[in-house]
Amino acid sequence: MKSNFISLLIITAMTVSISACSTLEAVAQKGKVSSALNFVETGNLDKAQEAVDAALVHEKTKDWPKTHYAMGRIAQAMWEKGSESKDEKLMNAYDDQLIYAYDSYLKSIKLDDKNNMEKLVIVQLPALANDFLSWAAMEFEEQNYDKSTIAFEKLLDIQKSDIYMGNVDTVVIFNTALAAYNAKDFKKAHKYLDQSIDLHYGEATPYLLKYQAYSEEGDLENAEMTLRKTLEAFPEDEQVLLIMIQFFIDNDKREDALDYLNLAIEDSPDNHNFHYVKGVLYMQAEEYDKALESLLKSIELDNEYFESQYNTGVCYYNKGASMLEAANEIMDPNEYNKAFEEAKEVFASALPYMERARELNPTDFDTLTSLKELYYRLQMTDKYQEVLAKIAELEGGK
Repeated sequence: MKSNFISLLIITAMTVSISACSTLEAVAQKGKVSSALNFVETGNLDKAQEAVDAALVHEKTKDWPKTHYAMGRIAQAMWEKGSESKDEKLMNAYDDQLIYAYDSYLKSIKLDDKNNMEKLVIVQLPALANDFLSWAAMEFEEQNYDKSTIAFEKLLDIQKSDIYMGNVDTVVIFNTALAAYNAKDFKKAHKYLDQSIDLHYGEATPYLLKYQAYSEEGDLENAEMTLRKTLEAFPEDEQVLLIMIQFFIDNDKREDALDYLNLAIEDSPDNHNFHYVKGVLYMQAEEYDKALESLLKSIELDNEYFESQYNTGVCYYNKGASMLEAANEIMDPNEYNKAFEEAKEVFASALPYMERARELNPTDFDTLTSLKELYYRLQMTDKYQEVLAKIAELEGGK
């Protein structure tokens, strides 16, 4: 009986001893985590990393909330120091280092049943948000648009968090869309552009970026629908109207383009460019008289605009060529001569506009070639030879 009692005492003593050793070991490991945080404060990040890396794999501290909080602090501090000193090794000590820091903070909160970690993490989030912004901007500048999008999205996650002491920044939402657009991730781009539109950020810009995204995707139906919505939202925006008109021109919707041009002219009757574009559209449809009416109005508003002068000359030339073609079908000599002379007069009408175009742009090859044809048709030999020499000179220069 005495022997059993002594054995029991020995076993109890051993248990107490083992338990005490275990407790001491846990205390020692937790002490390393505390030391790691102290090393962060003093800037000794190598020692901090060494201490917390050991704690992350030790049985007693791998699931301790403060271990993961310390890991977040260290990863964040290393990235910040690396960013300041341009040390990429420090910025990439861990994969996706700032994300790793944020995830470590979140894990510390998840593991903490006493709600102590949340207060500590709240203090770190404003600085971490700024770090994500710096990272996103850096990747964007280096044209790493995929990474920039990731960084911006994580920044938004922080700003949307219940524990973030701030608001979601509308600029960040738009910049996320811009990064996604440049990364050709159009699904994400549309998502954040829609948010920007809902928040009334950037006026017409997010609408137009959506239009461009749809255009690049080859989705012309949604591209057109987006442009129409943009014009409804910003009816006074001339840029939007011009893009709308150009869209219809590019997609062979001349009547739609003319409808919107007429709206544009109604709002801005003194805009020479609107009259010029309208004239070109009519000229492409071979409605030369309507084209000339608009082109001449453009010149009346701005006599220095090369395109209006040149295309008025082209319009007269094309009209004359069309009349000459019709004349060639006439069998009666007298009627033919009459039609021929009328066509020649129209060719002559092209000359002052083409010569004015040359004054405005003396080395434009198309202008010189058109003048060569006109001088030949009008039998203006000296001028024909002069422009022919000029063309040869330019071709020799090439």
